[in-house]
Amino acid sequence: MNALRVFRLSGVLAAGVFMSACSLWGGSDSTALSSSEEIQIRPIRESFMAGQYDAVITQVNSTPALSSGSVPLHTTALKYKAFSECLTEAKRSCASTFEQILTLNPNFTLLPAEKSHPSWGPVFERVQAEHQPASGNTASSGAQTSGSITPIRPLTK
Repeated sequence: MNALRVFRLSGVLAAGVFMSACSLWGGSDSTALSSSEEIQIRPIRESFMAGQYDAVITQVNSTPALSSGSVPLHTTALKYKAFSECLTEAKRSCASTFEQILTLNPNFTLLPAEKSHPSWGPVFERVQAEHQPASGNTASSGAQTSGSITPIRPLTK
């Protein structure tokens, strides 16, 4: 009886670990990839998982089909490139790649496990905050934001 419980518990734990790994590395937009796009992204994902970060950067830069494919394919490839750039201490390139991603898809976000990574999480959050449009646009709303200058209209009779 105890052996059966241990077997079940280990199966449940293994499934949990597997699902966590899939959600961590599957990408925030991997469900939007077609099966042919999954095949295209697989070598990049495998290089990343193997710690071959320079290879990831080279693969993304030298595969034109990634940039001419769908937005989810392009952003997924760029995400692995950005992660690799952050891990190789190329923080400016990492930030620039995150900017490319947000230009392609302003609603792009990282998974919680990805956001909390100490290498690329803070870089992404900074770029994402800079990429957000100003919330108090005075031209469209008529509201004045702190520190803005209100133009003075000339008096007319």
